Amino acid sequence: MNLEDIKKILVQEEGIKIEFKKAKNAAPKSLYETVVSFSNTDGGTIVLGADDDGKVIGVDNSSIGQIQTDIVTALNDRSCINPPLYLQPEVIQHTSGKLIVLQIPVSSQVHEHAGKIYIRESDADIDITGQQSKIADLFHRKRTLFSEGEIYDHLNMSDLDENLFSKARTLIRNYKSDHPWLLTDNLQMLKDSILWKKDFASGKEGYTLAAALIFGKDQTIQSILPAYKVEAMVRIKDKDRWDDRITLRTNLIDTYLQLKEFINKHLPEKFYMEGDQRIDLRDKIFREVIGNVIVHREYTNALSTDLIITENEVTFTNPNKPLFHGPLDPSSFNPFAKNPNIRKFFTAFGWTDEIGSGIRNTNKYLPLYIPGAKPVFIENDTFRTEIPLRFSSMADFAERIPEWLGLQNANVDHLKSGLAEVSLSSSLSNMSWNEALIHLVPSWQEKGTQLLKTKWPDDQPFIKKKLIMVPSSGTKGTQLDQKCRELFQKKSWYLLSILILTSDPISMAALMEVFEYKNEKSFRENYIKPLRSAKLIQQTIPDNPTDPANKYVLTEKGKHFLGGTLL
Repeated sequence: MNLEDIKKILVQEEGIKIEFKKAKNAAPKSLYETVVSFSNTDGGTIVLGADDDGKVIGVDNSSIGQIQTDIVTALNDRSCINPPLYLQPEVIQHTSGKLIVLQIPVSSQVHEHAGKIYIRESDADIDITGQQSKIADLFHRKRTLFSEGEIYDHLNMSDLDENLFSKARTLIRNYKSDHPWLLTDNLQMLKDSILWKKDFASGKEGYTLAAALIFGKDQTIQSILPAYKVEAMVRIKDKDRWDDRITLRTNLIDTYLQLKEFINKHLPEKFYMEGDQRIDLRDKIFREVIGNVIVHREYTNALSTDLIITENEVTFTNPNKPLFHGPLDPSSFNPFAKNPNIRKFFTAFGWTDEIGSGIRNTNKYLPLYIPGAKPVFIENDTFRTEIPLRFSSMADFAERIPEWLGLQNANVDHLKSGLAEVSLSSSLSNMSWNEALIHLVPSWQEKGTQLLKTKWPDDQPFIKKKLIMVPSSGTKGTQLDQKCRELFQKKSWYLLSILILTSDPISMAALMEVFEYKNEKSFRENYIKPLRSAKLIQQTIPDNPTDPANKYVLTEKGKHFLGGTLL
């Protein structure tokens, strides 16, 4: 987490996932109630050194080290937090003072502070100790939400691989030599990391699915999850089968290491100086991506995890238990650890950072590895990650689009600026305008009719084969241009044109001027409102919709729509 992330949090109000606390010289006593309530509910961020309104007061410089030590000690002390939580407080330098930030993941366990159970409601930590119905609901939610925590009665230490414990300790020691797990035996390490647990609702106790996945022998994993596998392949020369391929049915430690080795074998390295540090961009990007794929997979799903490298992109598809459906917006998504106990180990190895860092870091470093490129993350029943190896945007066609749509009043410089943020599918890289039209026009029609709130007309089929057959001279005003334009109904033409114009923020008045539209109420009801309802565009000042300075701009979902990528 960096200063910009903190600034975005400080302007929000305290709520279900945000808490501010004063901490001038010591950690406040109420801190651990909030830690437990966040871990028992949906996770969250605690900022020490700010008042209830998010105003930065700061933490005294001479006290920061001791406060961090006290917090780590308390979180690992069962008399304070039970089961313990391994979290690392982070110091952030704000212009008004230093802050200590704790990011709390949602846990697969029910945690207590000093013998009391807390949950988060609105901006308050609620003590539900003794309220049996609420406690039962909480235990039930944890059991159904995190399959990694399922207890297997007959799974024993003999089913785990002793060599993997040694490998895990080496990895942890190399990353953090004072990690508390280094001082325990194997069983205690599993208990401290909740890979061995007791379910207080059912009375069952024992090793969990996560324990088998991280430390299990191959035959143990295949006995529990017979369909589980991870496949990685290269399809560059042989696009129907593969040029190279590995199939993995092993523990998560070796799975991660072998996937990294496969990536390193087939993708070039590239170095970058960040300050005085030399960074391997390939390692930085795919360390995060592979870590996220393993940490967030739904392991009880029989589908495989697939990694495919082509000449245009690297794609990962992963069985998933989705929280919503659609593309993630890196600037506003709420990170959620789907296998928090597996994630703890990957964090201890240095393979993942705090929750959400994988997506933020991939967005940060990918444009340095492939200039201009942006990753795509799509939350669905199968989570999809796309890492382009080539980049192009709709800005390549900014001069052709106004003529094609008949928008004589459109500002081409405005379009170039906005459409540069609309990435095209890597398969369209280096295509001509006519070739891109053949792919994009049917995509807009298909996806538009799927978004019912747009009321996109559905009786204007665009069939790619028929468009390919349209003769083209390769110059402006081609027959393909004309054919595509003529097939659009008036409503579709307006909706598509507005999406293109809002690629860069534009006011209602400026939009209507482009179309020479006079009736603002009609324009808003027929076109703006449906696009906002479908979450394809939004206001630039959403908290004050009547602000006269408001403009309309594409959302991340709108960018994916225009670029022809999945919704």
